Amino acid sequence: MPVHITEAVFPRDTAALQAVIREYVAWLDMDLSYRGFEQEMARFEQIFTLPSGLFLLARSEAVIAGCVGLLRHDDRSAEVKRLYVRPGFRGQRLGRRLLEQLIERARGLGFERLILDAVPQTVVAQGVYEAMGFERTEAYYQAPSPGTKFYEFKLSAETTP
Repeated sequence: MPVHITEAVFPRDTAALQAVIREYVAWLDMDLSYRGFEQEMARFEQIFTLPSGLFLLARSEAVIAGCVGLLRHDDRSAEVKRLYVRPGFRGQRLGRRLLEQLIERARGLGFERLILDAVPQTVVAQGVYEAMGFERTEAYYQAPSPGTKFYEFKLSAETTP
């Protein structure tokens, strides 16, 4: 079945999207309290609604196949959040498609760069980031998880994933 990528609409998509994000966090098998995860979930609709952020959903029929979020850091930078493709949809380059669309949305919103953190469990996603031109950068917060890598992607017109 074809997978379509659209922007999440709140409150319609809130419960289903939060369930997928919690599935992702369970897959990571780590405590994200150091990043304010429960506070993020409590204020989810406010945080991930423009101008502060947004979420893209990949759907196959009514099922969410994957997601990726964008969160404003400052006037020129936004953070990529919660890139996740559910197990039954992996191997279809869906993570890359989600990132490509997120990059275009970020450009359209006037951001100059994307930043993200990647914990060791996300080795496949890290390969996608690097293949798309994300480069390692300095940490933008103190990471308590050993092996966390930080990436950035410059959104100039000539960079294409």
